Amino acid sequence: MFGRKKAVDPVADNDGHRGSDQTLTNDHIHASPAQIKRATRARFIWSLISAFLLLLTVIFLILVEVGNIGDRAVSRDTYFIKLDLSNIVPVSVPNALLINSIAQTLGLNDYYQVGLWNYCAGNNGVGIVSCSTPKTLWWFNPVEIIQSQLLAGASSMSMPFSTPLYKSSQLTMALQLPSPPM
Repeated sequence: MFGRKKAVDPVADNDGHRGSDQTLTNDHIHASPAQIKRATRARFIWSLISAFLLLLTVIFLILVEVGNIGDRAVSRDTYFIKLDLSNIVPVSVPNALLINSIAQTLGLNDYYQVGLWNYCAGNNGVGIVSCSTPKTLWWFNPVEIIQSQLLAGASSMSMPFSTPLYKSSQLTMALQLPSPPM
């Protein structure tokens, strides 16, 4: 460059190519089988490692796809998040055990497992109690799910105003009300 002479490489052949055991070219030099084996050994090892990792990845993707769909042995333990609500109120709070038992009585489960397609709710000592129906494009909304569980538990409890005596007294009061004057 800029009028300087190029240095002559003593190892290079007449075409200016350097000879090497690691690089195979289509020149007039033919490589022996031992040279080919030596030159391609690293490529072969890396291709085996990448094929093994690809197979392992496919297995894990299948586990993620079928995980948390229902109450089966493998899918029961495969989930993204486990939301543990068994001790929702810390033990340091007075009457914590009573408050936690009230939350369970109202329908709040001990834990919720979130998967790719749905969620499952369960109680300690019992296991998974219920799972939502799997659907595509599902997303986990913990506030909505916990509120629906609490409201469902509260509405299924026997409230004093849902007894037959209360309903009959309500009907009697409605029949005895005077009509408005005209």
